[in-house]
Amino acid sequence: MKQQRKEQQIHPEPRNWVRPAVAACFFLVFLITAWLPGGLFSTETIKWVQNYTPIGDNLYLSALLAGTPILSMFLLLGGLKKPAHVSAIISLLATLLVAIGVWKMPVGLAFNSTLMGMLMAVFPILWTLSSAVWIFNMTVESGYFEIVKSSLGYVSKDRRIQTLLVGFGFTTLLEGIAAFGAPIAIVTAMLLGFGFPPLTAATVALLSDTTPSVWGTQGMPVVVLNSVTGLDINELSAMSGMQAPILTAFFPIALVILIAGWKGFKEIWPLTFAVGFSYAVVGMLASKSGPYIVGISASLASILTILIFLRFWRPKNTWLFPGEKNTDIQDKAEEKLPTGQIIRAWSPYLLLIAVIGLVTGTPMKKWLTQISTVNFEWAGLHNAVWKLAPVVPQPEPYAAVYSQPLLVVGGSLVFFAGIISVFVLGIKPSKAAQIYVSTLKNLLLPGVTIICILGIAYLMNYAAMTYTIGLAFAATGFLFPVAVALMGMLGCTLAGSVAASNALFGNLSVVSGAQLGIDPVFSAGTLASGGTMGKAIAFQDLVIASATLNKPGIEGELLRRVFGISIIFALLLGALAMIQLHIF
Repeated sequence: MKQQRKEQQIHPEPRNWVRPAVAACFFLVFLITAWLPGGLFSTETIKWVQNYTPIGDNLYLSALLAGTPILSMFLLLGGLKKPAHVSAIISLLATLLVAIGVWKMPVGLAFNSTLMGMLMAVFPILWTLSSAVWIFNMTVESGYFEIVKSSLGYVSKDRRIQTLLVGFGFTTLLEGIAAFGAPIAIVTAMLLGFGFPPLTAATVALLSDTTPSVWGTQGMPVVVLNSVTGLDINELSAMSGMQAPILTAFFPIALVILIAGWKGFKEIWPLTFAVGFSYAVVGMLASKSGPYIVGISASLASILTILIFLRFWRPKNTWLFPGEKNTDIQDKAEEKLPTGQIIRAWSPYLLLIAVIGLVTGTPMKKWLTQISTVNFEWAGLHNAVWKLAPVVPQPEPYAAVYSQPLLVVGGSLVFFAGIISVFVLGIKPSKAAQIYVSTLKNLLLPGVTIICILGIAYLMNYAAMTYTIGLAFAATGFLFPVAVALMGMLGCTLAGSVAASNALFGNLSVVSGAQLGIDPVFSAGTLASGGTMGKAIAFQDLVIASATLNKPGIEGELLRRVFGISIIFALLLGALAMIQLHIF
């Protein structure tokens, strides 16, 4: 051992210099371009007019090239199986080349608009994500997460009820608190620990994370949609609330049939319907006042429904997986936990709900917004780009304003709940700080992906590439609701989250709908709802599930298991949107 240490000192392992070098190059390029016309530090005022048909004045050829970021992400992630952050970086470079070389966007403007999107990714998106994951990591570090698992997992030995309670209920709760793949990893591991077959555990987690993902991490997808479209956030939330929760009501049915078949479902259909119905009703009602607590409140309603329902009704037979026996599963009585421990274990999530509810549901929100809002025009970009017909009725400048209420955004509220949780869980402040730093390190690569995706979204918007695709998409006419739902599904499949899909296609959906005289809130809301249908088949989520099972290479099998259900529900959403638009 000593000899090995000496050899390591004499011949230290070479440091990985690639990532720092790439980061340094990116920083240097952005610094240089910031001084060019349209750049962040430029003193020259310019006026650049958007062009929607740069290739031979042909809309469809132009739209095809405008889809370069989408096609490159699909090829890199799906075809070449590159990591998400690598795919996002290469796609960003490709978008910059197309925007500058084909759409003739000034270099300074191109990099400046990308920079603004990147800042939107850091705050509020990454700020919210890091705070939410920090709370979960502290719960795990304190040991109380084992109590959370026990309090959920041993309510019943019936695998169908565990699927509803842990698979559906807890997954949707985690999605509302800390999205971006975390619920899939956590619940897959929990179900595996309960004795679920590996592929079944991952399949249940992937599908359960589908429709509630429109409310992921305190409604972050809707927040992103608001930031890229400028539409009222409460109206967007209410629109998605009239679509996604309705489909979510049917997902518990699909999950139970998936694991236990039609016969197994018929034995517990009252409970299954009650779970979906409670989620849908609470989700629809909560969405009318904003997106922040919709996922959390609806998931808690479904969990409470199960717990209350089981006090008065239980299935005649305990359904187990083939080959299992009742004696194989630890009895509920043997795992009885003190009520005080259960409450303390759940306290971070209860505090999170209380803090968000207190601020967003009282006059405190208005006061905090007034004293903490940062609002400034983005130098070099604000009103430097001009939009033309048919995107707008009359030529008008494209505003670029960064506005954030620092103390009211989801990340700040989650962080405050995390600080209280430090003391409730009995964690030393120094240890909590170490966990937070570790959380940031673990989120580095996902953070790079999100930053690049938001950079692409803003660049495409200001370069007019989004509008070009949107004008071509308007040709779908009567079937537009189905088309925009599938567009959202495609975006989530490629980008890995509904938030990223909304960033890429938010403006596109609005522009497409506007060409057909469709309410922009309906178009954007349908896009967000459709994005949820791509969650189970998103490339990065399939990788997360296979990594949790420690079985790399099974992504194809998982995809085959969830693809059909995802497509069916996406088409159902399209049909629902068609009815809403053309009948109601």
